[in-house]
Amino acid sequence: MDGEIFTIRARRCKRCGRLLTSKEAVERGYGCQCAAKARQEELERQPLPGQMNIFDFYNNNNDNDMED
Repeated sequence: MDGEIFTIRARRCKRCGRLLTSKEAVERGYGCQCAAKARQEELERQPLPGQMNIFDFYNNNNDNDMED
């Protein structure tokens, strides 16, 4: 092993800052645990089917008032 250099490609996780060493983790930018947490957080941010926000409610009420 004299004269040989061992290198490993590593980057840091976008979420926790730990070193990423697997090819898949480096490509995605997240470790496996942080990737699962990031996916779960993204799902939680999505609105529920049929859910209205305040602007939808306001616009819907204004449309009904104009029809009367």
